[in-house]
Amino acid sequence: MSDVYDSAYWSDEFQVTQADLERIAAYIRETGQAHDLTELAKRVVRGRLRFGPETSAPAQSSWASDPSVRLWDPAGKWQKGDHVIVARLVAKGVYEPFVGEIIEVESSQVRLQLDGVDQPAIYLRAAPGSEKAHKWHAKVREVIAQKREALGFDQQAEAILLIHGERVASQLLDALRTDKRFVRLAGRWFLRELALPPTEEQLSALAWAMVPLQEPRPTDALLPLIQPPLSEGDPGLFGLYLAMRQHPELFNNVDPELRPRWVLAGPPPSPFTPRHAAYDPHTYEILCLPNQPASPEIVRRLWELELLRAVV
Repeated sequence: MSDVYDSAYWSDEFQVTQADLERIAAYIRETGQAHDLTELAKRVVRGRLRFGPETSAPAQSSWASDPSVRLWDPAGKWQKGDHVIVARLVAKGVYEPFVGEIIEVESSQVRLQLDGVDQPAIYLRAAPGSEKAHKWHAKVREVIAQKREALGFDQQAEAILLIHGERVASQLLDALRTDKRFVRLAGRWFLRELALPPTEEQLSALAWAMVPLQEPRPTDALLPLIQPPLSEGDPGLFGLYLAMRQHPELFNNVDPELRPRWVLAGPPPSPFTPRHAAYDPHTYEILCLPNQPASPEIVRRLWELELLRAVV
């Protein structure tokens, strides 16, 4: 077996193991927080550097031949939803590896949502064999050389991710996707068992709070609308996400599943007291009056007639 400081280990022998996933699950329980793929991949690599090759069973019996996470190449072929590893400038002269997800592709550039970075990053594309493409690869080689000369585990781990990140991050992403204990939301991974779902009453209150919204909202933006409030932090956030996924008749995700933005898909299931009157424009039947309770059936009719927003 090759030494973990030998490139052959990472390119030929490295595998994400069941023990890696157990340690990640324990880490999530210990912190009570979700963690992104960049952080988790670094932890796996640092563990190998400290303790040597892992001998426990692989997390999967076989791995996909095509990597699910690819090293960024400005001359490569990319599409929305692809996962990439980039060397990102974090301080003057300091680059670190980040995993990102492509959220928009244009002819001259792509927009990436990088792990742990609020605002999307723009990376310019280049023609194969062009000077821009050569400069990018030369810069990455320079960054790798600097990190390999460093003595700390962190720098060594970052160098390995920039050289062998396709194998390391792809296996980790595929393993987390397959293991039903884990759930991903907006690039971060959490344990299903720690998620604290809202009650049906809280979901109904959220649906009513969403009626006036004009634009889709991400899951975290909906948390303040729930009454009584959910558990703080990631347990409440992931609990809400899982609950909304289980009610497609009420909540519709307008974006790819892993970075969801929600709109109301149907009428809230509970009665309410309208602030304004409304009538059926086809039959002229009065449907509701101000400050008088309206039944779920009336709510459904108001929804179908696109009048519900006008009366709440």
